[in-house]
Formats: sequence, structure tokens, C-alpha cells
Amino acid sequence: MSRVLRLLVMVGLAVVLALAAACGGDEDDAAPAGGIGTGSATTAPEGFDAVLAEARGQTVRWWMFGGDARINAYLADHVIPAAAERGVTLEQVPIDDTAEVVQRVLSEREAGRDSGGAVDLIWINGENFALGKEQGLWLEDWAGSLPNAALLDPADESLTTDFGVPTEGQESPWSRAALVFAHDPARTPEPPATVAGFLDYARANPGRVTFPAPPDFTGSAFLRLAVQELGEDEALEALRDIRPFLFDEGRSQPKDEAELNQLFGDGQLDLAMSYDPGFVQSGVRNGVFPESTRPYAMERTLVNVSFVVIPANASNPAGARVVADLLLSPELQAIKADPAVLGIPTVLDLGRLDDGQRALFDAAEPSPYLIGPEDFGELVPELAASEVTRLEERYRREVLR
Repeated sequence: MSRVLRLLVMVGLAVVLALAAACGGDEDDAAPAGGIGTGSATTAPEGFDAVLAEARGQTVRWWMFGGDARINAYLADHVIPAAAERGVTLEQVPIDDTAEVVQRVLSEREAGRDSGGAVDLIWINGENFALGKEQGLWLEDWAGSLPNAALLDPADESLTTDFGVPTEGQESPWSRAALVFAHDPARTPEPPATVAGFLDYARANPGRVTFPAPPDFTGSAFLRLAVQELGEDEALEALRDIRPFLFDEGRSQPKDEAELNQLFGDGQLDLAMSYDPGFVQSGVRNGVFPESTRPYAMERTLVNVSFVVIPANASNPAGARVVADLLLSPELQAIKADPAVLGIPTVLDLGRLDDGQRALFDAAEPSPYLIGPEDFGELVPELAASEVTRLEERYRREVLR
């Protein structure tokens, strides 16, 4: 089927869905049962008008990791004002560990609190989403009914599965992540392009590379990339054998990405890494990295998507749906992709945007401290959520012994 014909089919399907929503008269009946949307229009279908009306005057408490100053500023400067324009007050509730808020929702459910919960929206993915889904904590079949879900590619499996767990309309994507590396071309003109190359570099340059010890998020991501490239047994054996060649002879690994970045910025390491594709931009801006630092991707790039989820007992589910839809708006996605703000690649399918919406993404000035999806290597999907904890425990047992 040609691309033009496919587009006509998709537009026709969007019309059919819109007519069905208008006839049904209820947003829940009009919403697709799961998925992420298949249309191309961004105007609110009639079923969503009722959500907008119900949301007006509500206060949505978004529980999310609060340790990234750039994300916090993006919320304060752009998302919160956009929500206010729709009559929704958005309050950020900073947390250190998403598992804590999942446990809070679970505790409310076990206490019989089926409505009026303290949590309206959560920034989530991976194991935490899987745990909540297994326990029946999340609002179901809402994500596909968001008007801006029509701008997502339904064939992109990273938007419909979360660490191997089908989302089934229980969470909405809002941000992309990719495991990106940093080097200084003056010091390391040809950085390793594979995990195997990283190991070879460590042997040839003792003490000049390392990575945070899992279960740190970044260290765990590097471990998972190694497993994807080398196989589980081979990766664990290689990482155990390489420890004497790591920084500090492997006696201690950085506790987190911030410590790794500081070691790199101080010139003690030749490489840094992060699951935040904009981390070099942030490091240079904050004076942690020298201006000569450049990002790069390996031949295989581990990728995932961050989502937002609404607890089934949320006090303000309508307001939460409005915020989730705003997070997918071309305007806010373009601001987030702007190197001057975050430099995080959009989750939207640019081919589904009109000329004016695409122009929002073209307006940003390129940055030497960012690479785009076109610069990523072969995209490697995440392991299943059920495998992550087991793999981290095996690393602790066999490598850190």
C-alpha cells in the first residue's frame, strides 16, 4: 500500500471514529479500547469536550521525579501555564523514587479507598508500571481517547509497550529516552562504538572508564545494553573480568550518573553516559562538562519511552486526562525538543503534523551538544520489566561479590 493510500485510509478512519464519538455521546464509549490513537486531527472529539468541562476547576497533583532542574523548569514555565489556560491547576509533587508513590496508591486501594486518592497523575515506566498494572491500580482505556494521541504512530511498539508490558490504554507517552554517551574529541577522538569496544578501551586505557553500579538507573541501562549486545552470560562474565581495568581499579563504581558526570567533567574519565539524550547540553550549561564535550550514540542505542499514568482511584481523573493530552501537544513537545529547553526527542510522528505544527520543531537552533534520532544506531528495545530486577540481582551477586 502506498504512503498516500495509507494516509487516506488513516484519515478516513479518523472521520469514522469522530462520527462514532459524536453519536455515542459519552467519552468512555467513544474512546478506543486501548492503543494510542489512529487519526490525524488535533481538535478535541465531542467525547472529550465533556472531559474538558469536567476538568475545569480541578487541581491535578502530578507525582514525579523531582531531581532534574530542567524538567522542573519546563513544567513551571510551560506545562503549568498551559494547563491553567484549560482551567486546570497543575501541582508538581516531587519524589525521589517512583516506587514510593506506587506503594502509596496500592496502600490506598488496600485500605478500601476506591476514589478520592491523593495521586492524580504519575510519571512512570518499566517495573513500576508493570507492578501497578498487575495489581489493577491504573485507570483503564483512556490514553487512546486523548485528541493528541492521533499524532502518535500506532505502529511504534515503544509507544504501546513499556519494558515489554503492553500499555493497553492505561498510560500515555510523553517523553523519549536513549542511552547516549559523551566524549571530548581532543582527548578521545575515536570513542568506542560498541559495548565490546568499551571493554577493549578499558583494557587499553586502565582507569579511564567506568559506569554506575546497578541498580542505579544509568548503570542498569548500560548493563542491559551489554546483555542485548553480548548475551546475558557473556556480558556478566565480561563485566566481571573488566572490573580491575575500571576507574579506581573497580574497587568502587560511581553511585549514580551525577558522580560519573563529575568524574568525566574533572578529566578523570574519558567517557560519560546517560539515558537522557540532552545530558551533554545540560552538563555544559551547568559547568560540569567542558565546552569541548560532544555526545554520540553507539552502533546500538538502547531506547525507551516515559509515560504518565492515572490511578484508578484518582480524585481528578478528568483533569489528569487534560494534562496528559497537553503533554502530547505539538506546542509543548516542540518546546521540550528545543535544545535551549531540554533537547529531548519528541514522541510524536512528525509525518502526522500539519505544516504549522512541523514548523514548531524546525524553528529550534541546532546544538553541537545534542544528537537527534537520525544519529542513533540500531534501536534496541528494553528488556521485559520482569527481567530487569533479576538481572540487577545477578550483577550484584556475580560481579560485585
